Amino acid sequence: MPQNGLAIAIVLALAVMGPAMAAARTQDPALLDLSLDELLEIDVSAASFNASSLRDATASITVLERQELERLGFRHLHEVLNWVPGAYTSRVAATGLENRTVLRGNPGTAGGGLLAIDGQRVNTMQSVRAWGVVRDFPLSMVERVEIIRGPGGARFGGGPSDEVVNVVTRRGDGLVGAMVSPEGGHAAQVITGASHGEWRLDLRALQEEDETPGYEGLFDRFGRVSESTESSTTRTAILDLGRGSHGLQVLHHDSDIEGHYGLNGSINPGDESELDTTWWRYSGKVDLGDWRLEGFASALRQRYALSAVVGVVALPSAGGPTTTIDLRQRGVLTHRNQSGGLTLQRRFGAHTLTFGGETQSGRTTQADLQANYTLVPILFPFGRFESTGLRFVADGARDRMSAAFVEDDWRVAPDHRLVLGARYDDYEQSGSALSPRAAWVWTPGERYTMKLLVQEAFFAPSLGQLFLQNNPVIAGSPGLKPTQVRTTELLGRYQSGDWLLSGTYYHRDAEDGFVVVPLNGITATTVNAGRQHTEGLEAVAQWTPSPQWRLRLAGSTIFEDRYRLPASIAEAPPGQFVSHDTASLLVNWLPVQAWDTTVGAHWRSREGFQTEANDPRVMLQVNWRPSAALRLWLHADNLFNARGVDIDVAGGLGVNPRTGHVARELPLPGREWQLGLEWAFD
Repeated sequence: MPQNGLAIAIVLALAVMGPAMAAARTQDPALLDLSLDELLEIDVSAASFNASSLRDATASITVLERQELERLGFRHLHEVLNWVPGAYTSRVAATGLENRTVLRGNPGTAGGGLLAIDGQRVNTMQSVRAWGVVRDFPLSMVERVEIIRGPGGARFGGGPSDEVVNVVTRRGDGLVGAMVSPEGGHAAQVITGASHGEWRLDLRALQEEDETPGYEGLFDRFGRVSESTESSTTRTAILDLGRGSHGLQVLHHDSDIEGHYGLNGSINPGDESELDTTWWRYSGKVDLGDWRLEGFASALRQRYALSAVVGVVALPSAGGPTTTIDLRQRGVLTHRNQSGGLTLQRRFGAHTLTFGGETQSGRTTQADLQANYTLVPILFPFGRFESTGLRFVADGARDRMSAAFVEDDWRVAPDHRLVLGARYDDYEQSGSALSPRAAWVWTPGERYTMKLLVQEAFFAPSLGQLFLQNNPVIAGSPGLKPTQVRTTELLGRYQSGDWLLSGTYYHRDAEDGFVVVPLNGITATTVNAGRQHTEGLEAVAQWTPSPQWRLRLAGSTIFEDRYRLPASIAEAPPGQFVSHDTASLLVNWLPVQAWDTTVGAHWRSREGFQTEANDPRVMLQVNWRPSAALRLWLHADNLFNARGVDIDVAGGLGVNPRTGHVARELPLPGREWQLGLEWAFD
């Protein structure tokens, strides 16, 4: 491709010029220079309204700084969740439209997590799963990631019932980067900024084109076993304009995927999905005497289109062979979300009091169905799309939310911290929910940390679950109530010299979960049903025997998972979509200051629908820094080409011609190599 040639040319040119232009710079410090004590003093902001060190944070939290992200070498945000204790991600369906996050027994099939980018809540009232709003968000734009395991309702409201991912984007005076892959992918990126007096302007932009390795074992609509690839294009741009403590941010993210989509038990080549999201956000803070006032206002627009092959017709041509023509449908949905909030904070001796409020509104403004054929009396036309007059979502589908919250962060003693908080949310469509929270942190000396966390959260039904009318495969359920989740966690940590040991026990109860059930004929709807009780353990061990070596082992197990559904509901329990055991190993090696190598492997146990066990999947990342300005890197995903599958939760991938059954296993891609560079300039 011409774009591929351009990306390669950029890589070669910068590789030649970079060292010469940056020869006067000093070398970066060693990546493993930070001690364990220094790592635990890193400030985090997602755990409470009052920022604190990682050691003091009132949550089970994993923080990945820029250095760690470069050692992992992954390209997309959702990929790092596979290296968080107890969590992993998998694709929802063959389209690659979005990924589900599985954590602590929550199968991720109905959302339940929250993603924030630079303080902007990404989840909308239409898309509970954030990965359906910003697909394949680039990690090369990220400075740090804070991942909270467990509810965040008292802090963030509806949506984060099991995890919160808070992202801080990368900024700088100047950086360019490029990536190429022998499998067909390439990307280019620029980060730049400028300041004048109190004004600051930052711009980040990236374009990525990718052709995934082949998915083997799919079944096309003719019942043949096939190997397919998906071609995708992703563009992300972020502009920040700030003055003092006030800022305006504009973000645009869009992605197009051409590949295969499972519809009615068939796999259809040539399907295409398009997703674009644009938001603007104002945020600012002012000091009013002893009080600090912070506020934000944002508007987000999301547009999603799916073009799918729904059938095939054979037309005889005059005097020639039969011509096969695809019958296609195209659904388009546009959603708008607005939100705003105020937070007021003041310190009273050992207490830091925070209270405030938030409002959010969402409306689906367009959701029609188009086709390249009509239903009566003959199939016509076959060219452009025509509206069928059918709707995906009822006209006027909208919801409003208002919330109030309060938090008291009390430093009871130098080694005791107690945080008490509550948030009340009221939704126009689904009622109200209260999310209380209590967190106690005890740090007896420099080596030990104990935390006891008790909190509740919920996630409200989306506009899709409430009002979706999909002709007539799916019917909305306007009477849905929020799902409630209650979690108790006990965390212990010990660090001494080169060692860090951490363990978390959790007890999770969920009530009124969302379950899709048959309504009549082929129509399905969503209901509140079932209770789930989960208990498990998460553990991390980290050892730094020398400045050149670091080993990190993480794992989790669910040793009790009970799920009860009414006998009238013939639905697979969520436990069928969950791996109960996970493990990951990372080995960092820094032989000399300019080189570092990371080898990692992660594994998860078999899900209920999988017929074979999962193999460990190994990654390799090598970084070379010939100067402070230049970084060259080599990355390999699935280094040993291990086989594995995800479970398709969207209805089946195709009909297996050998068994006649609908296949649910989505084969994972094979090995992929990537080569890239980053060059920083003033």
